[in-house]
Amino acid sequence: MIGSGLKKLAKENGMTVGHGVAYGPYQGFALTMSEGNGWKALEFATRFPNPAGEDALKYKLNAVDLKRTYRVRDLVIGQRSVAIVFLDNPGTMKKILAFLEWFMPLLEESGATKVNICNECGLETVGNDCWVLIDGVAHHMHTACKEKVKGELNAENQERIEENGGSYLTGFLGALGGALIGAIVWAIVLLLGYVASLVGLLIGFLAEKGYNLAKGKQDKGKIAILVIVIVLAVLLGTVAADAISLAQMINSGELHEYTYGDIALL
Repeated sequence: MIGSGLKKLAKENGMTVGHGVAYGPYQGFALTMSEGNGWKALEFATRFPNPAGEDALKYKLNAVDLKRTYRVRDLVIGQRSVAIVFLDNPGTMKKILAFLEWFMPLLEESGATKVNICNECGLETVGNDCWVLIDGVAHHMHTACKEKVKGELNAENQERIEENGGSYLTGFLGALGGALIGAIVWAIVLLLGYVASLVGLLIGFLAEKGYNLAKGKQDKGKIAILVIVIVLAVLLGTVAADAISLAQMINSGELHEYTYGDIALL
């Protein structure tokens, strides 16, 4: 939600208040205003077609002590926006208004794209345009571009849901399967008379690969499961190598007093 100060500023400039933010055209640029506990924020949805203009803007911003002068806590210039966060204390609205009076001409001079330029494709919006809220920031774009962005966001959300909706059980079984393959390699290496740390890394790689393929849950529990199956694989590979070695010795007559059934007791 936004307070009375930002609501008043939005109303004075014909902006829309909704979804917990205020957004719309502000002096020709697409602006979103929001606030929370101890902060107020302005975010301009814009791009810089000319890198030199962006560099010039950064130079002018760096030349001023923004925190002391305007109570700016953070200022981030991204690929699609310029975000300014203010410390929210009594009198901050006056600081925000002073900042806007100083900043808007600089933004204009930088060649940053205005509200009539689609913030997705970079072409002019002539009818068939709309506002789209993405992560709480309003972007002005073509309707077709909006549908494209919505599709991409839905795909990302679905992928995130699938990752977070995995199962420890399937992940454990997958990791165990991968680790067992590594255990076989470990046993072979031991039989050849070597102890290779690279094989340990291979077991870890195969265990994680199996976990991911089995759609295991992607959180802190994954690490615990991988550690368990890797240790089990190393132990199993070591025991298997010893068992095979004893079987060979019995077969060759070195341990003639024992039978294969005694291997488990040795």
